[in-house]
Amino acid sequence: MTKEQILADLDYASQLAKDGANTPLLGGPIGLMWGILLTLILGYQYLILAQKIDIPPQTLAIAWIAYGVIGGIGSTVLGRRIDRMPGANSVNNRVETYVWIMFVGAIITVVIGSVLNMTLGQGNQTVWNTVLVFAFAGQGMAYGIVAKLAKEKILHMASFASFVFSAVVFMLIHDPVIYLIGSIGAAITIIMPNLILGAQAKSAAAAHG
Repeated sequence: MTKEQILADLDYASQLAKDGANTPLLGGPIGLMWGILLTLILGYQYLILAQKIDIPPQTLAIAWIAYGVIGGIGSTVLGRRIDRMPGANSVNNRVETYVWIMFVGAIITVVIGSVLNMTLGQGNQTVWNTVLVFAFAGQGMAYGIVAKLAKEKILHMASFASFVFSAVVFMLIHDPVIYLIGSIGAAITIIMPNLILGAQAKSAAAAHG
C-alpha cells in the first residue's frame, strides 16, 4: 500500500467519523409508531388465542393487514418528515434506515414461508409462532449493529433484551402466552428505547435551533 493510499484511507475514515459524530438517530418516531402498533396487535392476538375474549380468530388476519397498512402509511409520512431534518443524511441515520429495511425484508420472508407452509397443510399454529422468535432475534441483531455504529447505550440494552425475549418465546413456542410476552417485549424493546431516542433528537434540534 502506497503512502497516498494510506492518506486517502485515513481521510475517508476521518470524513466518516465527522459525518456520524454527535448526529442523533432520527428514526425514533417511526420506531415508536411500530412499537405501539405491535404491542396492541400482539396483545389482541393473545386474548383471542387464549380465548380471553369471544371474537372469531379469523379477525386476526384483518387485524394484521390493518397493522401493515397503517404502519406502512405512517412510515411513509414520518419518513418524509425525517428526511427534511438536519442530520438525516448522516452515516448513522443512513445505516439505521437500511438496517431496518433489511430487517423488514427478512421478517416478510419468514412470514411468507410460514403462510405457505400452513396453506399447503404441512404446518400448524406453531409454525406461525416461530415468526415471533425470528422477529425478536432479528431485531436484536439490527439494534446491535446500529448501537455499535452510533454508540447508543440504550440500543445495546434493547439488543440484549430482544435476544432474551426471542429465547423466552422459543422456549414457550407451543403456548399462546408467547403473544402476551411478545406484547410486553415490544413495549420494552421498541417503545421505550424509541421514546428516549426521540427525546434526544428533539434536544439536539433545539440546541442547534
